[in-house]
Amino acid sequence: MGRQVNFFLNKEDQTYFDNLLATWENLVFINDISLDGEVAIISDSLLLNESEDLNFYLARREDLNDIQLKFLPSQYYWYVDSLQSPVIKYSRCYFTDTMIRRGRLWFQPGAYKDSEWIDKNQDFVEWADTIIKKIRRKLKRYKHQKGEYTYSEYVGESTLKWAQENNAEILSGGNELAIEKE
Repeated sequence: MGRQVNFFLNKEDQTYFDNLLATWENLVFINDISLDGEVAIISDSLLLNESEDLNFYLARREDLNDIQLKFLPSQYYWYVDSLQSPVIKYSRCYFTDTMIRRGRLWFQPGAYKDSEWIDKNQDFVEWADTIIKKIRRKLKRYKHQKGEYTYSEYVGESTLKWAQENNAEILSGGNELAIEKE
């Protein structure tokens, strides 16, 4: 089973999150697609405009040679095989003034190969687990009441303030944190 942490981050929190990720000396950001079949490193995790892909990967610099790309002929590009590669998938949050879509960090500690479960490198798994645990400790908890149920989500500090000030609700099956439109 994969391991993950889900969260809601607005623009200010994504800057904080990028700085937090940058505290790992050996961490690199990897584009999820490649036009030339080579692993493509990107400079940071910030979402600069709405046309950017929300997904990319975190990897350890020493694991770059172990990242596997698969060719997608119908699109004529390569993509990171996250099941076989030592990577953490980072799905960034999409946000507007009234809504934030959930983001997450996710990785698989192993994969099936020829019907046999193969564990990924233990050093990578420990590194990825450490990142997810630290993210859980650094983000805030937003508790939201819906009927008789209480929901708790990880959010950035700025998102928490926005959510509390606007009485934001968890919607779309837990995929959005939004304020009601009048």
